[in-house]
Amino acid sequence: MSIEIIYYPEIASKGNLRKHLVGLGFQPCNHLWNWPKESLHFWWFEASQYKSFDGIEATIYPKGDKERESYPRGDWALHTRTRASASPGDREYQNLVIRTARKKFGGEFINDWYGRNRYIPIESDRRDAVARGIYLSYEHVISKISAVKFALPNPNEGFEKLVGTKFETLATADPVRVLYNALVPFAVAAIEHFFSQSFKILLKYDEKAQERLRQQSRKIEIPDVLSIRDGKKTIEDVVADWYSFQRITSIHAAFNEWFGINFWNLLRRRKKIGKRMLLLEKRLNQLIEFRHGLVHRFELDLELRRKDLEEILELVVALIDIFVDELERRRKIPIRD
Repeated sequence: MSIEIIYYPEIASKGNLRKHLVGLGFQPCNHLWNWPKESLHFWWFEASQYKSFDGIEATIYPKGDKERESYPRGDWALHTRTRASASPGDREYQNLVIRTARKKFGGEFINDWYGRNRYIPIESDRRDAVARGIYLSYEHVISKISAVKFALPNPNEGFEKLVGTKFETLATADPVRVLYNALVPFAVAAIEHFFSQSFKILLKYDEKAQERLRQQSRKIEIPDVLSIRDGKKTIEDVVADWYSFQRITSIHAAFNEWFGINFWNLLRRRKKIGKRMLLLEKRLNQLIEFRHGLVHRFELDLELRRKDLEEILELVVALIDIFVDELERRRKIPIRD
């Protein structure tokens, strides 16, 4: 659930409230809502250790007539909002914004879920920095896969009627099947993105991996050094570049060498994908070869149908879930809700 808190200071000008927010690290931004003229909009987000998931929206606005009846002192109010997917850190900071403002300026506030002058109850954050970071990467990838599945076009009805008849080969002329092929690299890119991000997050916060990193004697290329100096790359980015997260052998090497995670073992099991029980290792190899042929030789498989592409996307989700299951088991810290 999103939580909105409206604060009515007893003595505070627009400038006082602006200074308060800026002092707490808020940055000016735009807003989509139709706020009153002269309103000021801000946003706060704490990227360190993935403490924020969505951050906090804040708006300083002139009070309306009805608000003046209930809260006659002062001309300005402060509206803050955290979204339903906010982290405990986001909600805790939302409380802090209001609590510190009341100490400075007095007044009252309304919490749309908990009532007058009631702060947000904060649940303890069971996730550490690794779990929060991988959770954010997980949600990002899974949401994009879900969006693609939702947007998949249906095959053209005329061609689809030929499937199962003696004219089935003519169904491969359906242009939608070309689009299905074009989405295969997306599936492999989802794998690459999730596993490379997970590797970098683990490398940054895992103490044993950091000790191994300090013992490395491998030379870093000057362009990478300059990128680190300029803030365009991190050392974790550089190490991740030593591996290809589009190949099973390389994914296994990265996680096994640095964290003792045997990726091959995770793949050597059967899992229900769609309506079939599939050996993950074999199916993933087939997917990577499919993508390789498409990208490097422009080989289209016009037998590919919507159900086949849906199975490929479900395979990607299954691989990610199995890996996250293993991390949760090994680290004894939840990642997903």
